[in-house]
Amino acid sequence: MDLFGLGLNSYDVALMVVCPISAVVGSFAQTIVQTIDLKGPPRSELDMTWASPKLQEFRSAWLGLRLILGAILGLVIGLYFVGAIQESPAVLAKIAALSVLAGYAAPKVWAAQDKVVSAKIDKIVSLEIDKQAASNENQKDT
Repeated sequence: MDLFGLGLNSYDVALMVVCPISAVVGSFAQTIVQTIDLKGPPRSELDMTWASPKLQEFRSAWLGLRLILGAILGLVIGLYFVGAIQESPAVLAKIAALSVLAGYAAPKVWAAQDKVVSAKIDKIVSLEIDKQAASNENQKDT
């Protein structure tokens, strides 16, 4: 199958569909872990509290955004492997499993990426400022 003449085969398309869905599953699992008490189930009604409607709305928005971040990360993983895998169900399953784990870790992945990008930008800006300052000093000396 050649999707829109782009040279994508059925496994490439499967990667771009399965990986985001798998990452959403991982993201959802991580939100469950954040929400529940992993030590055990509630023992009485006093252990449970209900959020206000406004807080429920905010949590719903947070959950939706969290799942979207997982899907984006899953898509990135899928795109990374497009055209580079041996076409077998086992390989597809392994990449889908990797996507579940990436979706679970998505907040940490995005935070780490943000730190790396910010440090890189700061370094580039600092070098440009130093160049500009040196250029201005050279112009004053002449």
